[in-house]
Parts: sequence; structure tokens; C-alpha cells
Amino acid sequence: MPPSSIVRRLSGSVVLWVMVGCAAVGPDHQPPGMELPASFSQGGMSWKRQTPGTLPAPQAWWRLYQDGTLTLLVGRSLAGNQEITASAARLRQAREMSKAARSLYFPDINLGPTVNRAKTRYLGATSSAMLENNFIVPVDFRYEVDVWGKVRRQVESAGASAEAAGETLNALRLSVAGEVAQTYWALRAVDADRVVLTRTVEIRRKALDLLAKRRDVGSISGLDLARAETEVATAEAERIRLDQDRVGLVNALAVLSGSTATGFTVAEQVELPVPPSVPVAVPSELLRQRPDIRAAERRVAAANADIGVVTAAFYPSFTINANGGLSAAGLADLLQASSLVWSLGAKATAPITRGKLLKAQQQAAVAAHEAVSAEYRQTVLDSIREVENALQGAAILSRRQAAQDQALAAARKTFDLSTKRFNSGLVSFLDVVDAERTRLDAERAANAIRAERLALSVSLIKALGGEW
Repeated sequence: MPPSSIVRRLSGSVVLWVMVGCAAVGPDHQPPGMELPASFSQGGMSWKRQTPGTLPAPQAWWRLYQDGTLTLLVGRSLAGNQEITASAARLRQAREMSKAARSLYFPDINLGPTVNRAKTRYLGATSSAMLENNFIVPVDFRYEVDVWGKVRRQVESAGASAEAAGETLNALRLSVAGEVAQTYWALRAVDADRVVLTRTVEIRRKALDLLAKRRDVGSISGLDLARAETEVATAEAERIRLDQDRVGLVNALAVLSGSTATGFTVAEQVELPVPPSVPVAVPSELLRQRPDIRAAERRVAAANADIGVVTAAFYPSFTINANGGLSAAGLADLLQASSLVWSLGAKATAPITRGKLLKAQQQAAVAAHEAVSAEYRQTVLDSIREVENALQGAAILSRRQAAQDQALAAARKTFDLSTKRFNSGLVSFLDVVDAERTRLDAERAANAIRAERLALSVSLIKALGGEW
């Protein structure tokens, strides 16, 4: 075959390979398939297909509670929390890595000016020396043709990793805001209990003063007075324990907001409002709703692209090399046409002895993809469990609160009747003590249920991604 025919065929093959490069090797990404229920068991919310263009915008869901202190605390936490700051830095890192990967699309061009001055000695009949100058301004050009889509897969992987980092940041912001809200409602429950115990101590002290006067006139024994003293001390001890609980919760809010615990305060507030209702028409396709699921899906996409990267290593690589520049013995001669030098060439490289290594790397990439796919499915399963827990728990707590409110009303009535009967001499002080303890327990249980409903409403909002 004539040399010219060989050249033409090789040139045609290179062109063909470049054209084939439009389809990168390796599998194209598909989200892992899962069988999902048609709807949740509570609340009448059904699955609704979403696309990236129809996703709801993130909402400041904490404003639904209409609590200025909570809004202030969440705002401070989103701005100052150090975990969020670290995650935001990792997002910037991932985006820069994505930019670095895209730079592989372009040739590698380097400029390396060099100046040499050398002294050469010649030995012969008479020795002599010569000084030589050499001024070189080379430009090196190297470009690897992305025939098999290796670079495209690298860019795809880096881009998906950056998107995963962005969704991880969104998930962390949602988590921190939710933790602030739940800690805040726990603090409000402590404040409500502190008010109840303060009132209880006042009631018991009044009873103690009354019993002391009766003991002085001999109408009661010292036993009733000792019981009253015990009840006062017990209530005061529990009130002091709640002070300790409050300190811990306030300090937790300080750390969440990126502040030091020293000097951080939250004003006392005893109101425990009714939880806001989450819209029933919320689009509940968690595969697009929750940022942690979106992050898991992007990690699957990155791992899938990595399979393409290692698969491309099985195929030959084609590199275009070019060198050019100026070379002259004198600086003034660099601008002369005669100083121009250049070379142009191409190189094809194919792996021969690395088959086992490349196969192992490919299988490792496949295994990594299977692992993140399983993690994605687990994240979806966990998210459905969280929604179900919150929905069913909210319905149960609503019934519990109704029953507890009835119990509280009955306990208060029993205490009032016991007090009146004791004042009339119809019952002993022990009956009053039992009725008062029951009333106190009922009031604190009612506060606990209200706080639990508020915390569970935050859990539901988090489980639904904080968006609707």
C-alpha cells in the first residue's frame, strides 16, 4: 500500500474517532429505581411528580409559628453556625474543582523564555575559549483529543459533586434551623413548667403558713405541718432543677447560632402556641422535595460518571503536540524571521500491560456506584419513615392533648374541692396534698404534650424538606 494511502487512512481514522467522541463511553446516569407507596397513611397527601423547573422555592418555614424570638434565633444560626460555614466552604471548593475539570477541554499551552550564556574551551595545538549566548522563547502546545469522552465524564462527575455539595449545604441549613426550633420549643416548655412550679410553691407556702397557725392553736398535729414543709421543699427543688435545664438549652442555642455560651440570653416566654398546619396540598414527592435526597441522587450521578472515566482508560489516547518559538544567539536577532523554529506531531498511546489494573479500577468504580445507589435508596426509605412518624404522631398527640386537657380540668376541680373540704374539716391534709400533686402533674403533662406537638410539627416540616 502506498505511503500516501496509509496517511489518508490514518487521517480518516482520527477524524472518525473525533466524531465518535460525541458519545462518551460508560453508562448514562439514571436515578436508582424504587417502588414507592401511592400516598402517605395520614393527611391525605399523595405523591406528585416534580421536575427541576417546578420545584418550590425554599421557604422561611419558621415564620409560620409567628414567634419573633424564634425567627431571630433561626436567622442568627443560619448566618453564624460554624457547621454551615464549613459546608459553604466545601461547596466553594467543589465548584472550583468543577471549574478545574472544565479546563481540561482546552489545550495545555506553556511559554518558557530561556537565556543561556556558556563558555566553551577548545583544546588542540592552541587552546581557545568561546563565549556563546542563546536566547530562546519557546511555546509548547499539547492537546489530548477527548475521543472517548473521558474529559466529559470528568466534568460530569465534578459538576454532580458540586451540585451534591450545594444540596448538602441546603440540607444542613434545614437541619440547623429545625434543631434551633426544636430546642427553642423545649426551652419554652421549661419556662412554662417554671411558671407552674413557681405558682405551686406559692400555693404550698400559703398552705404551710395556714397549717402553722392551726398547729399553734392545737387544731392539727405536727404531722400535717411536716407534710406541708416537705411539699414546699420538693417543689422548690424541682423549680431549681428546671433552672439548670434552662441554662443547658440556652447554651445549646448559643452554639447553634455560632456564639459563645457566656453572656448569651433568651428572654423568658411561657406561651406554647398551637402548631401551624402544614398545607395538605404539599407536593410530597420526596425524591425532589428533600435536599438530602437530591444530594444523594447527585452523588449517584457523580459515581456513574466515574465509571465512564475509568472505562475510557481501556481505549487509546490521542495527543497533538506542537512546539514553536524563537531561538537566536543575540537578543536583537530574536525578531528576525530566521529565528523562528517549530515542530508539529501527534501521538497515539494504548495500554498493553495494565489490563488487570484497569479492570480492577473499573470494578471498583462500579462497586462505588452500587454503594451510593444503596445509600440513596436508604435515604428515601428513611425520609418516608420520618414523614409517616410525624404525620401519625401528630394525629396521636392531638388526641392525647384533648384527653390531657380533660384530665387537667378534672384535676383542678378536684384540688379546689379538696381545699374547700379541708377548710371545712371534712378531709385530712393528706387528701389536699394528693389532689395538689395530681393537679401539678396534669399541668406539666399538658405543657409537655404541647411542646411535643410543636417539636413534632418541626419534624414534619423537616421531613417534607421545608418546602411546599
